[in-house]
Amino acid sequence: MAARAEAPGGSAVVLNPDPLSRVVGLPPAPGSAVAKDDLAILLWLQGARTPEMAANTWLLLERNLGTFSRALGVDVVKTTPQINAALKTFLKPVDAVKDTLKDRYQRPRPFVAHPQIQPCLPLEQGYSFPSGHATWYRAASELLADLVPERRERLVAVGSHGGNSRVLCGVHYPSDVQAGQRLGVAAAAQVLASPQWKAFKADPAVIVEVEVIRKVPAAALPEQVR
Repeated sequence: MAARAEAPGGSAVVLNPDPLSRVVGLPPAPGSAVAKDDLAILLWLQGARTPEMAANTWLLLERNLGTFSRALGVDVVKTTPQINAALKTFLKPVDAVKDTLKDRYQRPRPFVAHPQIQPCLPLEQGYSFPSGHATWYRAASELLADLVPERRERLVAVGSHGGNSRVLCGVHYPSDVQAGQRLGVAAAAQVLASPQWKAFKADPAVIVEVEVIRKVPAAALPEQVR
């Protein structure tokens, strides 16, 4: 079933789930070499993470486009409200595909399958593969990078960190996040190819907001590492 969401103007963006499913692939089989590596990485990170590292993951807990403000150099919510509102809508069908795949594969969360895993983020319900945060953050970074390509490196860094933080805190396996990253990139590509996205980019109000972002000189951009 194709994933839909109402886009700005009332028309629906439709994603083709079949190629997205192929991009995501299958979760590692229990007991496989990849599954063993997944667990080994989580256990190593659990012993290596510092309180500061754990605290920083909470900055990415909410899937909020404001998280990309430092990468862009503006407050996304206050300064670019048209972009903020529209991207939330464009990301809805991406979430829908992710939810379908989670329900299909039903991979238990790491802390459910392995009691020795002690997460440093809230224990979430639902399945583990692919990671929803990794999907959302990477898709959002791709959409924003299409609007402001000169900020692409900074945006993708945030998009990647949004998923990687889930591994650091033990709420997802590395392979969950890798699958989510692949899904985010592929799903964003379908959105970018849609007539709805092209119409959105041509909206005069959106063009004005993009220019506001571009007026921030590179030298004035804040550091992304805290």
